[in-house]
Amino acid sequence: MSMEEKHGAIWIDVEVDGSAKIVFECYIPSVQKVHVIYLQENGCFLPCSFVSKNDPQWRLPLWSQENEKAVMPTIESAKEYLDNYAS
Repeated sequence: MSMEEKHGAIWIDVEVDGSAKIVFECYIPSVQKVHVIYLQENGCFLPCSFVSKNDPQWRLPLWSQENEKAVMPTIESAKEYLDNYAS
């Protein structure tokens, strides 16, 4: 697990299934969200929408996942799924 500042908040990089890799990332400054798509070892895509949330324990806000776990067959379908969280 690694931590870094990303777009004004703390990003805690935790692989979703232990072997997943980030294959897409998009920061949406107008709504303070980061969209990420992970590629699992089995070839499925996991789309995640993160929102900036304040935590009294940290000086900066934390990126916190706002959507439920979803598994998509293609990166295109994962991007379409994330469109629902773009506002």
